[in-house]
Amino acid sequence: MYEQYYGLSAPPFQIHPDPGFYFESKGHGRAYQYLRFGAFQGEGFLVVTGEIGAGKTTLLRALLAELDPEKVVAAQLVSTQLGSDDLLSAVALAFGIRVDGQSKARLLVTLEAFLATLATSNRRALLIIDEAQNLSLESIEELRMLSNFQFGNKALLQSFLVGQPDLRELLQQPRLEQLRQRVLASCHLGPMEPAETRGYIEHRLHHVGWQQRPHFDSAAFDAIHLATAGLPRRINMLCNRLLLSAFLDDAQHIDAERVRRVDLELRAELSGLPVTDRGAARNTGPMPAPLLCVAGSEYALLALGALLRACGQRDDLPPITLLRVVAPGAIEDDAAVVEDLRLLGVRDPGICVPIHAETAAQGVAEFCAALAAQLQVLAPSALLLAGEGWVEAACAMVASVSAVPMVSVQYGGREAPAGRQTRPHRAWLEQGADLLFTPFEHVEGSGGTQRDAVAVGSIALDATRLLLSHSVNPEQTLRRENLPPSLLVDPAGYVLVCLRHMDQAAAAELMVQLDVQLRRLGWRVCLICPVGKARRKLLADQLDLQLAVDLRVIGALSHVELLGLLRHARCLVTDDAWLWDEAAGFGVPSLVPDSLSMKQLVRELADIISSGGRRVPVPEGYDGRAAERIAASLSDWLLGRQDSRYQHFLDRA
Repeated sequence: MYEQYYGLSAPPFQIHPDPGFYFESKGHGRAYQYLRFGAFQGEGFLVVTGEIGAGKTTLLRALLAELDPEKVVAAQLVSTQLGSDDLLSAVALAFGIRVDGQSKARLLVTLEAFLATLATSNRRALLIIDEAQNLSLESIEELRMLSNFQFGNKALLQSFLVGQPDLRELLQQPRLEQLRQRVLASCHLGPMEPAETRGYIEHRLHHVGWQQRPHFDSAAFDAIHLATAGLPRRINMLCNRLLLSAFLDDAQHIDAERVRRVDLELRAELSGLPVTDRGAARNTGPMPAPLLCVAGSEYALLALGALLRACGQRDDLPPITLLRVVAPGAIEDDAAVVEDLRLLGVRDPGICVPIHAETAAQGVAEFCAALAAQLQVLAPSALLLAGEGWVEAACAMVASVSAVPMVSVQYGGREAPAGRQTRPHRAWLEQGADLLFTPFEHVEGSGGTQRDAVAVGSIALDATRLLLSHSVNPEQTLRRENLPPSLLVDPAGYVLVCLRHMDQAAAAELMVQLDVQLRRLGWRVCLICPVGKARRKLLADQLDLQLAVDLRVIGALSHVELLGLLRHARCLVTDDAWLWDEAAGFGVPSLVPDSLSMKQLVRELADIISSGGRRVPVPEGYDGRAAERIAASLSDWLLGRQDSRYQHFLDRA
């Protein structure tokens, strides 16, 4: 419609991939050379990943256009929701081989014969699998088996695996080690930088004879990059609509204000929200880049899971990617936390980052490198953290270097009793965080000063309440551990002892002394201590079980099992801040060993037991809606940042 008006020979911003419009940005150029090198090797696997609309298909078609069709027979699969047997049939059909209900054995023979025939005529086969992140491990293994086909010393088949970022995580599975050894080259297409976005737009316009009609202001290019995050397909959609808008208004130039207005119209169309509904839609500017949540512990993941659920119920927040750090001192049972996320209603577990370093220092360095790579690929508008451990400290360092805003959604946790030492990594969060959410009105910083923070209540309790409906009946847990269910109704009941950070020698001594001192006072109270297998053996070796007749060291509990026991406990003895919050939400009194002497600890525990297991008042703000308040505040914060950046472009214009 607008082409003739502006003297263009063809539409410059079509959505479908066209190698004639290939633009060699820094990332695309590097990726192209990697693929070109790999393609001319004629064997193994090449891996191409990138966000939706990053230009993967255009890149591949540009490469295929360079290959001689007389020497390379290429086949492409787009649908990858196939089992391993169906995949073989699909590969055969893609190469034009009739299947006719052949058995798997017969199909393999037929495929090998076809590929060998190509080799005898000095041709080779190239298989392109699009959307490969959807392949099952069995299907990928089947592809690896196909790569074993050889004619003499020449491979008969080369495969390109093309997909979204999830493909990289999929290929890191231990079962795919043999396939990884056959990857000749891999590349990831990230977003373009602002200068490259301008170059991309001008390249496509010049390709169809653009003579500066319409003229784009410099600020308009910046605004386009901001609105599209530098992704080619989004740029094409927005620029196509910009040209149409300018044509309908008989305009000869495009400025930042038009970009803002047209981007808002597009987003309103896609979301179904009215353009003028400024208050309800909360969409007065382009949607910011994605948020990246980093979880460095089981409980940080639960907090972020509750936040993801709350954010998912809003339409004014950008997409959120979750990153799980699996390492000693971080998340140690990844399968368990992924199941917890499912129970919270979070379907996408996000990206797993396993750390394999042998020392703590090497682990921090390995994680920092992995996080820096993710920041380069995702270009998030902010990092969201929910802990104060080494992972969060490393995030603060990397975010500072990368100039990425950082938000802590559980700063300070529950206030520790007097004498509790400040967490050593908190100073990094205080210095690096742009926004802090806390359960309390005032939180004391690591240096004893008051740090400005937004009081929202405890997000820990949000996750707890969401998981509560899935909690395991405590009677079931007690029976499994050979403990009498009568403990649930016994006047003395049981005390839950969870010492997660104390070394095993100190923990063993503490538990034995608790048991002995309580019995001296005339209390036969069952102390239930859930620990992992390794720690359980170490404790058993050190405990004097003849003295500690009322001390029961049981196996590690899942979080939903622990919740069941915690709700009915007379008291919680713990050194874990998250469990303090959960106990407070249930009104269960909790005691912190390293803030009390043994004499004080025993006396307070005896007082609690003698009172029949008194409950404590639930702190203000522990209403299970902290995540909702954080999500609303995040929306305001991001909108304010976005509006200020847009105003900067408008001022420049």
